[in-house]
Amino acid sequence: MNSVRIRVPATTANLGPGYDCLGVALRLSNVVEVRRGARPVAHPMADEAADAFFRASGLRPFRFGWSIAGEVPVSRGLGSSVTLRLGLLHALDALSGSPLGRERLFELCADLEGHPDNAAPAAFGGFNVAGPSGARIRFPVAARLRFVLLIPEREV
Repeated sequence: MNSVRIRVPATTANLGPGYDCLGVALRLSNVVEVRRGARPVAHPMADEAADAFFRASGLRPFRFGWSIAGEVPVSRGLGSSVTLRLGLLHALDALSGSPLGRERLFELCADLEGHPDNAAPAAFGGFNVAGPSGARIRFPVAARLRFVLLIPEREV
């Protein structure tokens, strides 16, 4: 396998009193595509995610290119950074034979983000309560529940 595509949902967090610990996955999503051996695209968030993956896996880094596309606007409070970081982590894991697994990839992403509130729902779906130690609880979200998003024109 030389290429993989990973879909990661948008998230919203800091719900009610749950600052940095409550988050929910939304239907909007981004798709991250990673191609092994392709020309690298320099980006600080992508570089940090790749470094974290190769350090945690103990694997020798390989050259890869990546792209991201989808519906999640950048810097608008919907977890766009998580879609990039988690998408890259999962793609690199898949291209490497899946040495880390979903839980460890979530932990790496939460560490990169600085808190788990967006990483947990992006990784596991649904509504999540997550703490800094990696502990988390996931609750399903009823299919009939709808979210109304007010997306600002300017970056937040």
